[in-house]
Amino acid sequence: GHAEALINASFSHDGTQLASGSGDATVRFWDLTTESPLHVCKGHKQWVLVTAWHPSGQFLASGCKKGDVCVWDPKTGKQKGKVLSGHKKYVGTLAWQPLHCATENGTFLASGSKDSTIKVWEITRGQCTVTLSSHTQGITAIRWSGDNLIYSASQDRTIKVWRPKDGVLCR
Repeated sequence: GHAEALINASFSHDGTQLASGSGDATVRFWDLTTESPLHVCKGHKQWVLVTAWHPSGQFLASGCKKGDVCVWDPKTGKQKGKVLSGHKKYVGTLAWQPLHCATENGTFLASGSKDSTIKVWEITRGQCTVTLSSHTQGITAIRWSGDNLIYSASQDRTIKVWRPKDGVLCR
């Protein structure tokens, strides 16, 4: 198992795997049928605070105390692309774009941080496409809706709604 405290865990959408993040800076994949470890993923430098499965199950994203996001292949345990860096404080929440909202423009992931910003990443290119920055305190939750909007909650006691393609604050 992990060498430090387990901080988070999330089930794959088909219920066959569990991903866990830990204070040992690793993500681990577990086979729930055999109850055995599959992969140990090393790419973070600090505690792994959050994990989120892509709706297709093809990827798992993880965010850490340093402010980085990594994307993993659950089949191999290998990191997909480079570390997504840019947040100035820890990443505590992640949300993938729903499958039915996807376009040929790429695979998108949103990350919310204590630095009060949300970054939208195109993971194939490893680029931040837009930074959403109207909150005045840390982001506590983000959800990517079925109508392709990002909802964010913050320690500033507000919920905001964003259009991810251009960063427009809708409400």
